[in-house]
Amino acid sequence: MKLGLISKRFCSYASAAQLTSLLLLLIAQYFQSSHGQIVERLSLGSILQANQTLVSRNGTFALGFFSLGPDRNYLGVTYGFSKSTHIWMANRNDPAKNGASLTFSSDGNMVINNPDQTRVWMSGTNGKNISSIVMEESGNVVLKQNPGKVIWQSFDHHADTWVPGMNMYLGSNLTSSKSPVDIADGRFSMQMLQTTEFVLSLWNNSKQYWTSGVWNGQVFADVPEMSAKTSFYIFSLLNDSGRPYFTWSGKQNIGYSYFILESDGMIRVRIWDSIKNKWYIIWTQPKDPCQVEHLCGQNGICNSDSVPFCKCPQGFKPVDPTGWNEGDWSLGCVASFGVDCSMNFSFLQHTYYDPGSGARVYTGQNQAWCQNQCISDCACLGFSFDGSTNNCSLQYGPFFNGKKSPDIVQNFFLRSNAQSLLSNNGSKKRSRSWIIGLAVAVGCAVLLLVTLLLWQSLRRKRLEERRSSQYISGILKKFSYKELQTATNNFSEKLGAGGFGSVYKGRLRDQSMVGVKMLHQLKQGDKDFRAEVNTIGMIQHINLVRLRGFCAENEHRLLVYDYMPNESLNKLLFPRPRAQQQAVLDWDTRFTIALGTARGITYLHEQCRNCIIHCDIKPDNILLDANFFAKVSDFGMAKLLGREFSRVITSMRGTRGYLAPEWLSGLPITAKADVYSYGMTLLEIVSGRRNTDGKSTSNKWFFPLWAFQRAQLGDFSSLADSKMCGNFNEEQLKKAVWVAFWCIQDEETSRPSMGRVLQMLEGTLEVSDAPFPKSLLLLEVESNRSPSQFYMSLSMPKLEGEEE
Repeated sequence: MKLGLISKRFCSYASAAQLTSLLLLLIAQYFQSSHGQIVERLSLGSILQANQTLVSRNGTFALGFFSLGPDRNYLGVTYGFSKSTHIWMANRNDPAKNGASLTFSSDGNMVINNPDQTRVWMSGTNGKNISSIVMEESGNVVLKQNPGKVIWQSFDHHADTWVPGMNMYLGSNLTSSKSPVDIADGRFSMQMLQTTEFVLSLWNNSKQYWTSGVWNGQVFADVPEMSAKTSFYIFSLLNDSGRPYFTWSGKQNIGYSYFILESDGMIRVRIWDSIKNKWYIIWTQPKDPCQVEHLCGQNGICNSDSVPFCKCPQGFKPVDPTGWNEGDWSLGCVASFGVDCSMNFSFLQHTYYDPGSGARVYTGQNQAWCQNQCISDCACLGFSFDGSTNNCSLQYGPFFNGKKSPDIVQNFFLRSNAQSLLSNNGSKKRSRSWIIGLAVAVGCAVLLLVTLLLWQSLRRKRLEERRSSQYISGILKKFSYKELQTATNNFSEKLGAGGFGSVYKGRLRDQSMVGVKMLHQLKQGDKDFRAEVNTIGMIQHINLVRLRGFCAENEHRLLVYDYMPNESLNKLLFPRPRAQQQAVLDWDTRFTIALGTARGITYLHEQCRNCIIHCDIKPDNILLDANFFAKVSDFGMAKLLGREFSRVITSMRGTRGYLAPEWLSGLPITAKADVYSYGMTLLEIVSGRRNTDGKSTSNKWFFPLWAFQRAQLGDFSSLADSKMCGNFNEEQLKKAVWVAFWCIQDEETSRPSMGRVLQMLEGTLEVSDAPFPKSLLLLEVESNRSPSQFYMSLSMPKLEGEEE
């Protein structure tokens, strides 16, 4: 059975026009239940009340009021299936009171009024002979004249979101919100410049911190993956009105997605997964949040490894504690001690990025001189000293872009209140003395105390079991072992087993299907395990399997993942001989899986806060959802279980499996080890054959060697899986083969990064013929034959059941 229609079966990512009438009915019912009465059209003199909604033709978008707190009501456009996602807000800087309404006045003006009829916002379209307000299927709110001329549209008044079909004109901006809970204009903007590039900057383009690079007609110079032929999106630069603008659209199998400039100054792309009913982040810039200009305000310290990113240094406190806790770090931090030159001060050491414009630099000094100079001047906030240049920098006034990073070798010494520190130390000493005295005084009650502690310990354990539904950081659910034992029917249906553990099929109480991985030989303590699992749980991408929860109870360590109905790529590429007839992957599906896998690994390597090396890329760890969409699994396992254990488990597959040469030589492992493994996996995706075939009559059979010889002869069709019966894209096949050979080069420096691998597969980078890997050349030498004789002696071994 062929899967020739798989590319047409991405039903979960279909466009709104493909939704069935039943789904439209459900959307309408949803809006009725959550927004009250549905209005299909507003004509002159109409009023849209707080409980009414103007809905687009297919129910994809809705215009209505939403609330972010008492008397904080806004008129905006939301998705019909995600009411908390606001793509446009009319009065984002002027919240309306409870009970506000929208009036379409008889003079053609659209006006938001409070219940006392005070005006909050208006469109300014009075006197323009407007006949109606229409909520279009694109998400655009349009005011039209008869016979349909557009006079005003929301797409011309950008907020923080860019949806397909919306035009970004030269000089127009996306403006971030103040914080995750305050949608008023924030500090950051994205703007299109005259040079046809987009920049992220502090508001009004005062300081740029990221650029897309110039548009070359096909891609942005620094963001080629966003507009590649095989990527998710199509970008266009148009100039049909004398004013250049960019617009974009998602490809048909992508579904709903949008760009958003968020309150932390980062631009992200989110895509909707209709099966899981959630948005996934698939692209983020800049990659390091601490690259965002003035992210933590004055005197704040940014740490990309922590959540939230911004903290105040010791001895400082937020200027606005409420806003700071809500994610508005714009005002930064202020010293918690007063400036009193008579006080004794000490200095706390911090790594930093930019001391700011208030620094005075002195050359030819030493660190002691630098410190004494700052001590003698109470206006000095701190100092830094560069031993390589003997430059002393004294900080007067606040510093910005403070950054904690292992890459920074220069330290910044920040002034602190020494008396306060001494006082704290003294109180700690007195506290310890008091505890010692108390311990001596109550020595006779030790046995009773121990008994009490044991009873409390047992009680706490019972409480922990009852709280098995608690979450870590609001992301992961903590399961009890008994709960997972019930969900998996006592671990009776095994989906697979590997070096890390066994995976079982399960069904939770909410009837959702999961895969439960029972980890083996795990020596980590409970605290370390939870910390690593929490880190894994924060990593989310459309091409990564989502971790839903965990169990850490006694000696049990289990991970709970989303269930993948089509299981692993390995089972489809290499079905067992006696297994029932399985579907055959067509070429489009194979290439889509290769791309999706590359996107997932690229995200781990280049778009996470820290590079995550998978260490075990192979078809077994590429899972397929109901639509054969690739999801990389087991990422983070190398760190969770330890490199040595991972290496032993992986090494058992043999030197000619998926392991990079540096694994076996004991050299340090980098992300290029994953690139090698991906290249070997890509060859198997293309050919449907294992790279090593233990059943072959040739004792030196190694598929990559044979494949390289065929590629050099230009015979790429012989490398394609024969089960596809010649139905493949020859150009894509050729590209995939050469990309694979670039990936499996022996030297790490010769292999491309996963980002470049993705660009080559997508078509934004040209793929040249790869050089002959030295390890393959060694096989020729070992054969004691000339290359031509060696090649002629090789023959493609037949698979079991394959006809001669």
